[in-house]
Amino acid sequence: MREDQNSIFLLQDAGRHYDKYCQITVFGRNIIRPEFFRQYMYFAPFTGYNGKYRGGVTDIMMSIEDNSCVPTSNYVAVIDTEVEFRVTPSVIRQLSREHMPAWGIKPYLDYFSDRKSGILLFLRVYKVSKALPSAFLEKGSKGSSQVLKLYDLNGEELIFSTDVLEPVISDNKFSYLKDEILHLLKVENALLALYESTDSGLQSLQERVIADREIQGTKDRWNNRHLQWVDADEDELEDFDMAQLDYESIYQEVLEISPGMKDVIDYVRNIQAARLGEYDYYLKDIHTDSPNKEFAENRLFDMSMRASVKSALYHYKKTGVDIEDTFQEACIGIIMATRKYNDNVMGLFPSYVSMWMRQVMDRNASPYDRNMRIPVHYREHIHQVMQLLFDGCQCDDINEMDNCELYSALMKYAGCNTTQEAYHWISILRPSESIEDILEDPLREEFLKDTDYENRFDEWIDINDRKVIRDAINTLSEREQKILIRRYGFDGYPLTSLEGIGRTIGITRERVRQIEVKALTKVLKYCYQQRFISREQYLSVLTEDNTGNVKLKGKYQRKKEDTSKKRKPTK
Repeated sequence: MREDQNSIFLLQDAGRHYDKYCQITVFGRNIIRPEFFRQYMYFAPFTGYNGKYRGGVTDIMMSIEDNSCVPTSNYVAVIDTEVEFRVTPSVIRQLSREHMPAWGIKPYLDYFSDRKSGILLFLRVYKVSKALPSAFLEKGSKGSSQVLKLYDLNGEELIFSTDVLEPVISDNKFSYLKDEILHLLKVENALLALYESTDSGLQSLQERVIADREIQGTKDRWNNRHLQWVDADEDELEDFDMAQLDYESIYQEVLEISPGMKDVIDYVRNIQAARLGEYDYYLKDIHTDSPNKEFAENRLFDMSMRASVKSALYHYKKTGVDIEDTFQEACIGIIMATRKYNDNVMGLFPSYVSMWMRQVMDRNASPYDRNMRIPVHYREHIHQVMQLLFDGCQCDDINEMDNCELYSALMKYAGCNTTQEAYHWISILRPSESIEDILEDPLREEFLKDTDYENRFDEWIDINDRKVIRDAINTLSEREQKILIRRYGFDGYPLTSLEGIGRTIGITRERVRQIEVKALTKVLKYCYQQRFISREQYLSVLTEDNTGNVKLKGKYQRKKEDTSKKRKPTK
């Protein structure tokens, strides 16, 4: 482990010569990989121009040199904790004054001059009896890195073994100082990440290292492509594309899903990719009366079209909504973004366009808007119900379930308390049936052609259920039967309005409504007595008083109340 000689002295001194200071930390510029944890690292001091820090001296540094304070033994260190922190002058100033006084604030800030974040290592230092040959310390880059491998005189990697380990500081004092420094970082809102030497901490650190490599790899690829663009000839610049995605594979996937989009995909393929600064060049003409305004709008739309293809494909995979519909909504999002973008918008225009495309697709191409319009705020509730169904039924597609299975799942897993609530969710989750599919089905076609009510009744209702309904209707008076049969289209009659039934029978519209309510009450009461419906279903439609009298509630009762409100008071 490479450090300057003064810092090494303060690390091993443990507050003996300078009781005000007891250093347990060192700085680093790069993430230290987890394989260096739990390993004893020999201190290798380096000073001079190739040393780690350069700058003005401090009082502590002058005192160390004046008193000829040098490490009296050989030492190794073990990384206890690695902290990623935000580099700010306030944090560096406090660390320099109170915990790392060998150097002042300026050398430390210069060390992090090109970094917004830095590394702080907490080290457990041990005294060892065996010295490392100085010749082995001459290999490597001498201070350019903090942790290096050892090499022997032949350039081969070397493992140096030690025997006696004696800690220079007690565990309690180390923990106290560590908590004090961490508290300082938290107060300054500078603590970004903390990696302990535990298994979970090292696993998190490994994930951080992998992410850092991927980011660096993407940055290197971008720099290489940018250099290609800078070094390209003028003729090559016309066709140069700096995109990082493989859009050709996206196009092929879209065509496999929807071959009818071939013309659109061919058009998008032939659009010239956006060049450096082209978005800003055309955006300045959008909100002005420039004669170039129409061309600028068209060019911005074309440059954003391949992003709309990608967004449409993602939305299709996520929701199952037809990809042609999602693509059209994404294109509408481009138009909205172009019209609303201004100087007050934070971020680049492509990111702003992507946000608008997602928003328009989520609002206008929702998978649950098939039967009714679902408000935006209600969709989160739908997602929660869907997640409960998927977790409980272990089914990825509810369309594979029939209505009975879906009803049972909603009652069991989704927390539906009543039948009406389950039916409500079925009406939202279950897509409408296409009339084209019905007409193409020969069995359905014969059913539609059949005008005999009894035959149609047999197709959909069990024989026992049909008998109960018929028996319930037979308990009504002749006039009640006529009104109910014509009102609901039984026995081949078309659905008839109250006024139409009144003209046929010779009574008023209001009287027809009153008789209909009375007849329905009788039918429901008979069905309940025959155990055709449950008491819960019965009471959801009718109310029963203490004397046993029942009264219809729901929409019919509301209609009656509304009518009474409109009636003029008698004088």
